[in-house]
Amino acid sequence: MGNKTSSSPGIFRKLHMLFFFVAVIGLTIFYASVVLVAAIVSRKLARKLARDWNRRVLGIGGVKVRVTGKEKLDRGERYVFMSNHQSALDIPIIYMGIGEQISFIAKKELFMIPVFGWGMWAVGHISIDRQNARKAHASIEKAVRRLNKENVSLILFPEGTRSKDGRVLDFKAASFTLALQAGVRLVPVAIKGAIDRLPPKSSRIVPGEVILEIGDPISAEELAGQSKADICKRVHSAIKSMVEKT
Repeated sequence: MGNKTSSSPGIFRKLHMLFFFVAVIGLTIFYASVVLVAAIVSRKLARKLARDWNRRVLGIGGVKVRVTGKEKLDRGERYVFMSNHQSALDIPIIYMGIGEQISFIAKKELFMIPVFGWGMWAVGHISIDRQNARKAHASIEKAVRRLNKENVSLILFPEGTRSKDGRVLDFKAASFTLALQAGVRLVPVAIKGAIDRLPPKSSRIVPGEVILEIGDPISAEELAGQSKADICKRVHSAIKSMVEKT
């Protein structure tokens, strides 16, 4: 009797995990297809649908996003957001916390995933090849043009990879080339708790709350007067402080 009772939570977790992945695959196929069609008419509409896609993914997983500091942003203004990277859930979390008119610069491998990668391309996210400096520079120039032409904000993960323990890793100074070229305000963003919702190398999502904290925007004038190394250090310090704050 005791064995049967103790095994129930394990069975429930496995069923929840199975339901989550089946539902996410179904949502991905449906929304990626709809986004591809919508992008022909309007990329802005495609981005709204992509936000709904991400909202539903988090909802199925039981993940709630609490946003702090959003009052620091001006409605309709364009920004370059720099965020730490804790989990595969970070993109849905940022979608829910910041809004739909955003574009990610993501590693090229994500765009190779069938259906999902097509949806990313249709929404207007930008592929970057970190192993090829010339192509990476071309991706940055493309991102700046998109920011100016389509009135979107850009999201970067300057760590370049996901943290394995939740701590903020060193930043790649090259990521800040875009921030200097864009001529808009740069905003540090901290994701807290995502690693607990979907731990590294785990396929099980844990329901609960994630916090997205928006830091103080840095003006384009301030950026212009600093080196990439100085900006990198300043933003790293701001994000690390927010992540470690209790």
